Amino acid sequence: MTPEELSLIRRIYEEALPMDGASQDAFIRRECQGRGDLEAEVHRLIRARGNVPAWLDQPVLGTSHASSVHESPKLEGRVIGGYTLTRELGRGGMGTVYLAERSDGVFHRQAAIKLVLPPFNSAAIEARFQLEREILASLDHPNIARLLDAGTTAEGWPYFVMEYVEGKPIDLWCDEKKLNITQRIQLFRDVIQAVEYAHRHLVVHRDLKPANILVTNAGTVKLLDFGIAKLLVSPTLDESAATKTLAGMMTLFYASPEQVSGAPITTQSDVYSLGVVFYELLTGHRPYRLSAAAAHEIARVITEVDPARPSDVITQTEGVPGRGDIGEMTPEHISLSREGDLKRLRKRLLGDLDAIVLKALRKEPDRRYHSVVSFAEDLDRHLERRPILAREASVWERLTRSVMREPPLFAGISVITGLFWVGLSTVVLQTREDIEAAARNPGTRLSFRSLWFFEYALCIFALPVSVYIARITGALSVLSTRRGKRQRAGALVGGLIWGLGITLTWRLAGAEGWWHSRIPGHADPLRRPQNVVIYWLLGGTVMWVLYMIGQRLGRRGTGIALVLLGLGTPAVQRIAFGYIIPALAFDGSAVSFLFTAGISAAAGWIGLTVMRWIGGADRERPARL
Repeated sequence: MTPEELSLIRRIYEEALPMDGASQDAFIRRECQGRGDLEAEVHRLIRARGNVPAWLDQPVLGTSHASSVHESPKLEGRVIGGYTLTRELGRGGMGTVYLAERSDGVFHRQAAIKLVLPPFNSAAIEARFQLEREILASLDHPNIARLLDAGTTAEGWPYFVMEYVEGKPIDLWCDEKKLNITQRIQLFRDVIQAVEYAHRHLVVHRDLKPANILVTNAGTVKLLDFGIAKLLVSPTLDESAATKTLAGMMTLFYASPEQVSGAPITTQSDVYSLGVVFYELLTGHRPYRLSAAAAHEIARVITEVDPARPSDVITQTEGVPGRGDIGEMTPEHISLSREGDLKRLRKRLLGDLDAIVLKALRKEPDRRYHSVVSFAEDLDRHLERRPILAREASVWERLTRSVMREPPLFAGISVITGLFWVGLSTVVLQTREDIEAAARNPGTRLSFRSLWFFEYALCIFALPVSVYIARITGALSVLSTRRGKRQRAGALVGGLIWGLGITLTWRLAGAEGWWHSRIPGHADPLRRPQNVVIYWLLGGTVMWVLYMIGQRLGRRGTGIALVLLGLGTPAVQRIAFGYIIPALAFDGSAVSFLFTAGISAAAGWIGLTVMRWIGGADRERPARL
């Protein structure tokens, strides 16, 4: 066999050891991808694990360590810490785990006892084992397996006793129960709560995978195996040296890019691993198809290649045997154990869940969720049909979700809006007829009072509508902050500047004769002091839109928006007062058009600059652990 195949056999063998029965057989079939020779070799090693070949003890990554050919002692029947060891549950790089029962007979209780046995009890391993005991002792959470006792045997072998969890890996449990996507998300939230609790106690797990996340028959999640966990503040262990020792113990398929590349580890490494587990729960696939790849190729893909969207990968048939009697992991099999139908499953994953998973799997830690709390909050937003933070939802998406959450409120606003538009249309048509009558008969008395009244009413109505839009887009929370209040004041000042600029263009254009009144006896039918107020309110909205465009698209986006604002101002003036309400006649020269456009753009730039100055620099950064 090739070295790559040997590495694959070792990984499958080590991950299959903690499993038993049908779960173990199904796991081996799935991971071997139909390779009968690999499957037979893994089963042979499990049957004779006391005689494991030396080459299987070489780490996947990092410095190779010589391994002893001597097997660990058999301890079945031995009494340790008041418990009788009954059978071995599994073994790995950080120790051997036994199932045990209380030996005093006072009451029946099962526990799991983990020991570091020779010949693997090196100083580095024992130091790491001691750290694991300290970590477990500091954690008390219903979704984390509890530490019950700890000590050292007469031979000097360190051990600890922990809660025995009788359950199945979370992916197998979800598939057997045929949980739909919403139920899987709700169960995954329990996993995040456990990891978040560990992070609050300055512990990074570093080995999150389905095999370490068991679900009991009662549906309770239990997080296991802090064997390679890291304390963010660790005065007793040299993490830089330990990283090389632990490199071969992590599970590559769930390791973060920084773990693979040897970069500093933070809580965002667990965010990535949780993203891989979540990807597998949603799709039945891992983000990368690398079961038969060499370790260095797996590391390259993890650090360089972006995973496919979950909604796309479920349509593919993976060359991996399924679980139980299923021969292949097909789209039909995947959808049957989730939403029952492929189209329904794909529709469920499209959009929000695609974005949430891919954000958690970003290669750069600072582009992922800043914490598992942010990850959980976005899942909650999705379940509550609110806009998520993983991507900027379109206005239509936000509006649709708001309608689904608050249909009575939206219906009321829609009715009122419709009535206003009907009223505005009626007033505009009546004013248009009055203007045409006044143009035909100079003696006709013309009044714009009804039009001005309705425009003011529309501005007042726009206030609650703007608040509602700010609420459904998430801008309301930003506007409520200290900096948001300064920005609101800045928008009003900037809007006043822009409004004064537009008023100036009217006066100068009229003086130059670039427009004239079509109504005899009314040299300037639109000249009213109240116009400045209308332009001021409109300018405040313009300033805020320009600011948000700059936040999203940068200086180039702001420049394009200012150009569009400048060109749009004279165009709207000509359409509104030359055609809809034909009160004015504009000349067709490019000079008058560009003059108005230039003043509008310049006033917009000055107003935006003033708004930013009043709003202050961006001092609010996302919190990081």
